[in-house]
Amino acid sequence: MRIRHAAIVDDENEVLDLIEQILNEEGLHVSRYNRGEALLAVLAKRDFDLIISDLMLDGMSGLDLLDEMHKQGRNIPFVLITGYASLESAIQAVNRGAFYYIKKPFNIEEIRFIVNKLEQQADNMAEIRRLKEEIIQLKSRLEPQAELVDVPRQAGRTSPYEYYDTSKIMDIINHLDQMKADGLISDKEFGEYRGKLLKRIV
Repeated sequence: MRIRHAAIVDDENEVLDLIEQILNEEGLHVSRYNRGEALLAVLAKRDFDLIISDLMLDGMSGLDLLDEMHKQGRNIPFVLITGYASLESAIQAVNRGAFYYIKKPFNIEEIRFIVNKLEQQADNMAEIRRLKEEIIQLKSRLEPQAELVDVPRQAGRTSPYEYYDTSKIMDIINHLDQMKADGLISDKEFGEYRGKLLKRIV
């Protein structure tokens, strides 16, 4: 997943210039602000994929900005820039929900690392959502169908279970086995699912 639009907040234009240049080179569109209040004023009308803010600002601090965003229910990845003397505040910010922090003086590779880390995290979350949806679909396929419950085999008639495609059921079992190996389902869940499937073909 590509990170497309970032907001940067700092009261030093030289710092804004540097961060903007790095983010532009990574393909991001950048909006600049000298105060946290200015960013908050536009959040109702504009969304961002990433916010990078200095800790010490004129007016509200970077921590105040982070807290206010959370009060408004805005879960935007937030990176705090801090001097070495403010390391304790930076750690506190991470504990309060900041995505990352950067100590001054920072270098180009640190900004690039954060962008790449955020994109990787977004990709991982998307994959987890996809796998969860897949598990839900598999569970629904494993639910016993009402018309097949407690139907006895009668003389001269085929068992309704014989209509299942054996190869497809084995494919599902193999897929479940891989999900178990990946830690997405437990051994117990795998055994239960496999048992339900095998009952349909025996």
